[in-house]
Amino acid sequence: MSRHSIGFLTALATLGLAAAPAVSAQEGTFGSAAAPSSSPLPAGGWIITPSLLYSNSWDDNVLLKGRGDDPPGDYLNVLNPRGEAEFIGRRGVLSGRYDGAFLMYRDLNTLNSYDQHASVSATRLLSKHLRLFATDTLAVTPTTELSLLIGIPFIRTGARVNELRSGIEADLTKRTSITAAYHFQWVRFDDNPAFAASLLGGHIHGGFLSARHKLSNLTALTAEYDRQFSTVKSLETFDVQNADAGLERTLTETVRVYAAAGISRLGASLFGEAHTSPRYRAGVSQRLRNAGSLDVVYERSFAPSFGLGGTTESKELSVRLHMPLSRKFYTQSSLSWRTNNYLNFGDANLESQWFEASIGYLPQPWVRIEGYYGGASQTTTLPGGTLDRNRLGVQVITSKPVRIR
Repeated sequence: MSRHSIGFLTALATLGLAAAPAVSAQEGTFGSAAAPSSSPLPAGGWIITPSLLYSNSWDDNVLLKGRGDDPPGDYLNVLNPRGEAEFIGRRGVLSGRYDGAFLMYRDLNTLNSYDQHASVSATRLLSKHLRLFATDTLAVTPTTELSLLIGIPFIRTGARVNELRSGIEADLTKRTSITAAYHFQWVRFDDNPAFAASLLGGHIHGGFLSARHKLSNLTALTAEYDRQFSTVKSLETFDVQNADAGLERTLTETVRVYAAAGISRLGASLFGEAHTSPRYRAGVSQRLRNAGSLDVVYERSFAPSFGLGGTTESKELSVRLHMPLSRKFYTQSSLSWRTNNYLNFGDANLESQWFEASIGYLPQPWVRIEGYYGGASQTTTLPGGTLDRNRLGVQVITSKPVRIR
């Protein structure tokens, strides 16, 4: 963890702030955070939630090799102890989460590894109309097959990502509110001469400002602006700006939509001249019967990347579905598609897809049994061509919150 984040975590503990736990994704398992949980506990005091996950799956491309390279497959066992702690106070909430998964292959046991995810987040009500929030997350994974790594090829090498976001939310009037935040991200990859040109590492920092004005109970105007300075391997700093304005609309009691348009700009650098492009974002959220939900989001903008050292024009579509089938059965799935065009490297681009699906059964409120499938695919004009990876398996999750007064 970077020294910036260590100081931040210490400050959080001193202030006693708060927030909701972040969702972590780990190799070999389908994220279960959206699955039904145990009965909710009333607000107030500490809530401790110990959890344990065990899964067994088949991985058909353990080494993340391209088509035609005859990639080997193997059975993967995952033992994943987890823990969450949340304190709900009179003026704020403080929460933390850690999970560390032991990844154990049956035959290719030299690839056995330890996948770690941790987060601490907080919110504090400073006054009736002013709130302070902060979130710090850490991920240490054995591959680069992470959706949060933008413009990075899928490679079997270790990645470490530390991300900090903090800011304020303020209600200026009964109809107008603003959010201002600072963001810092630090990315490192394991040293490997074979991937030195495509995995550079570095850090990003910048600010975010958004405003929302309610025209009525159903309609609101929105505006967003962010500016990010990304330094790639201490070689060059890229200045990326995104700005847009849009509209939110509640169509029915269960359906909400939003859309916004604006501009993205990359400043001139040693790697190339300035670039400008349209920016779009849109989405729809629908609550389905029996506590189900459907979310669809699309976004196009410039985004910093630590692959090939620069900035990409990123287009991304994501779909998430959660649907209870009965009192004890449920299903959930997600699909993400992203294309990244490197602005300063000619026709170099990546197209990545992630698909996950599971069906679950709750024999007890604190036990879930899931059959799951996880697939990832990437096509690139860089060396490596097209890569596919599929994982199919079964997992058991135990989780039960405990109140400590």
